[in-house]
Amino acid sequence: MRPMTARRAVPDGGEAPRGPVVESRCRILYRDVDRMGVVYYARYLELFEMGRTEWARAHGIRYRDVEDVHQRVMPVVEARCRYLASLEFDEVALVRTWVAAWTGSTIRYGYQVLAEEAGRLCAVGEAELACVRRDDLRPTRLPEPFLTVLAEVVPEARGRRRG
Repeated sequence: MRPMTARRAVPDGGEAPRGPVVESRCRILYRDVDRMGVVYYARYLELFEMGRTEWARAHGIRYRDVEDVHQRVMPVVEARCRYLASLEFDEVALVRTWVAAWTGSTIRYGYQVLAEEAGRLCAVGEAELACVRRDDLRPTRLPEPFLTVLAEVVPEARGRRRG
């Protein structure tokens, strides 16, 4: 077992973001809430998807190009979400996204979801994506443009790490 590196913890005991954080916002609509009036639990995974898409876009990578130009897709192979407080109808969700770890063929994103106006931390989580060839879904390396961005923007996150 290797020792954990010291990082500032967030209030729930999770890891603080490392590297550049991209913030995305989404107003919670009526379709997003359950009968209790709070965001349905699975919607947080959709917020995570928005966050990682915007992280990539903010760094010059479009997932559409990964698929269409490089003939690769990136399925989620693992996801986790810890729910801390509720988001409600008409609140603005602030999704903070960063790259927690990466290898030549995987990326693990970290997330915090906050109720923006209240500053309330509502959820923390991670999602790991693998890179596979579009035609046969066999594992392959990330496209070179993506690897270049990761090496330049988050070199300290290189390697398999678990949160």
